[in-house]
Order: sequence, then C-alpha cells, then structure tokens
Amino acid sequence: MQKKVHIFLGVLLLFALLLSFFVYWGVFTEKNPRGEDVVFVVEKGESLRQIAGSLEKENIIRDKNFFVFYAVISGKGKDLKAGTYLLSSSMSVSEIVKEMFRGSENRVTIIEGWNLRDIAGYLEEGGFGSRQDFYQLAGAPPMIKDGELIPEQRGVLREKPGEGMLEGFLFPDTYYISPGTPMEDIVKAMLLNFERRVLNKLEEEIEESEMALYEIITLASLLEKEVTDFDEKRVVAGIIKRRDEIGMNLQIDATITYLTGRRSVAIPITETRIDSPYNTYVYSGLPKGPICNPGIDSIKAALSPKESEYLYYLSKPSGETVFSRTHDEHVEAKNRYLR
Repeated sequence: MQKKVHIFLGVLLLFALLLSFFVYWGVFTEKNPRGEDVVFVVEKGESLRQIAGSLEKENIIRDKNFFVFYAVISGKGKDLKAGTYLLSSSMSVSEIVKEMFRGSENRVTIIEGWNLRDIAGYLEEGGFGSRQDFYQLAGAPPMIKDGELIPEQRGVLREKPGEGMLEGFLFPDTYYISPGTPMEDIVKAMLLNFERRVLNKLEEEIEESEMALYEIITLASLLEKEVTDFDEKRVVAGIIKRRDEIGMNLQIDATITYLTGRRSVAIPITETRIDSPYNTYVYSGLPKGPICNPGIDSIKAALSPKESEYLYYLSKPSGETVFSRTHDEHVEAKNRYLR
C-alpha cells in the first residue's frame, strides 16, 4: 500500500514538473528569438480573450490560452491599455502582458497635424533620442535659417513615396514604446501603422482614386491644417480640386507656415513670396509634398472631395469655416471675421 502511495506521489510530482515546464515554456519563452518588430493595436473595449486571439493570429505568441492564463494570474488582465504597440515574437507572453499593463508609462502620442519638426522635438524632449537622429531617418523639413531657405533633406528610411522624406506617412496615434527602443524602430512603428490603418483599410478607395497615393496624402495634409470638421474637409478638398482645374493658385497659408515654422495664422505678404515648391502662392497645384502627418479623417476627405459652388474659404477664430462663391464675398468675409 505504501509503495502504491509512493508511486502515486511520484507520478503526481512528475506531472506537476511537466506542467510547470509546459507553463514556463508557454509564458516565459519567446516564440521566435529572431522575430521582427510588428505593430499591434489594442482597440478600446477589446476583451482579454480578443487581444489574446489577435496576438496568436498575428503569430506574435504561440497560444492565446497562455496569454489569458498569465494575464489573469498576474492580476494584470483587467488593466491592459488600449493603443498601438511595437511587439515581436521574440518577446515572451510575460513581457507582452507587462508591456500592455505598463503602457501609460511608455506612451508616445503623435498628434494629427504634427510635421517632422514637431515630432522630432517631441521625441527629443521625451528622451527617445536627438532630433538629428530622427531627421537622419525620416528626413528633415525645409527650414528658414538666417533668412535663407534650407531645402528638405533626405532620410535613410525610404519605404514610402517621395524623395526620401517621410512627411505625411508617420501615422498620428498613441504608441507604447519600451525605454531604450532605437529611434529607427520608433519611426518604423509609425510607418507600419500607416500601412495598417491607411493602406490596408482604404485600399479600395486609394485604387479607385484619380490621384496617386503621394498626392492623396499631400492633399490630406492641407486639409488637416486648414479645417477641423470632416464634412467641411470634403468641401475644401473639392475647392482645392476645382482651383487646380481652372489654373488658380491654391494660396494656402499652411504651406507658408510649414516653411517658416511660425505658429501665427497672420501671414506677411513678404512670406508669400518665398521661392519654394511648397509655397502654393508662388507655384500652382499641390505643394511638392505633404506639409504634416494627417489623421484618418483628412485622408478619407481627400479621397472623397465634395463638389460645391464655392471657390474660397476661411476659418473664423472659433474654428468654423466660412465658404464664399466669389472673391468679393471672400473679401467681405475676411473683413467681417478676421479684422
């Protein structure tokens, strides 16, 4: 009888050891030591099981059940943060759970309408690297220095259209980045997120558009800086299209502030004469490239311009847009709302 008890205890111990090893293997070891970084999005309201299922589906973890098990027993399962993460199958389940639980400590928020200059300063202030490191990767916007215009600079990452500058393609979002993450990985996360949120979800609309992708994003960047309401963005997109068709310069003030870096909406006449292909007062058509990184609403509006009888518009101090049919109406609106 005693021998049977010993055998039973031995089998039980062996089973416990095997189970412990199995759990350790599933929770604390990575699926692929050489896995590449991927962008993973946790949407607001997603359940723990939905998050786990998506992680398994995207081949970041071996099995969703390990993720659910560890998240629950660690007490972190109810506090995983929604947002965009830079993850890899070279991370263990425990590391991923920890990353999502501590998300707010590693939060990087890129605001819709920020340009490369804004992002570079923000990342530098946050201790993620110098602005020059960022410019080296993403390119640098044109700048006025000592009265001279310094043209935009190429970056070494050239995954997206353009001339080596990633303006317009760094998707505005909240990212959760681990301390010490290389600047290159941060920039790539924004690019991958653009691919996920824009190219994948709006693929059909982009293919059906009369414009090339670079033109779509350039137009969207103008809308982002000029108008806030989605329906008004569509009307302004139609006005820009109509102006271009009749050979009328776009004369968009935001293309001037992109060059000068000034925050003021009052544009001196002298600045409208800056000789740059980004200046829509001097050159016809769209500027040379995007002037900021637009949000999804601006991109959707660029893809669906709305025809109207208007040819002019301005933004009141309240943010409301006033549309005009003729130049005289536009001048009257300027005198009424901007002086």
